[in-house]
Amino acid sequence: MMAKNDDDLRLNPRDFAQLVISSHQVSDDLDPEAIVKRKLTLYLTAYYLAERFNQLQGQDLGAGNEQAQYRQLLQQLEDTKFSDW
Repeated sequence: MMAKNDDDLRLNPRDFAQLVISSHQVSDDLDPEAIVKRKLTLYLTAYYLAERFNQLQGQDLGAGNEQAQYRQLLQQLEDTKFSDW
């Protein structure tokens, strides 16, 4: 899922999205279409969130320690929300 360089935290969006949906349980009480919609929503959200993460990780976050850069990256990711169906 990660790129070749240890300092580079880029994610493979497809692998990440597949990992997310395979680890998420959906209630069997829902009708099949609702289950598929939830899984699709989750897949797409994970995919585009991984892409957004890669874009932000690729930016120069400025001088400072890694923990501060990590917190800044998480804050930027938090600002991006996707709505559910």
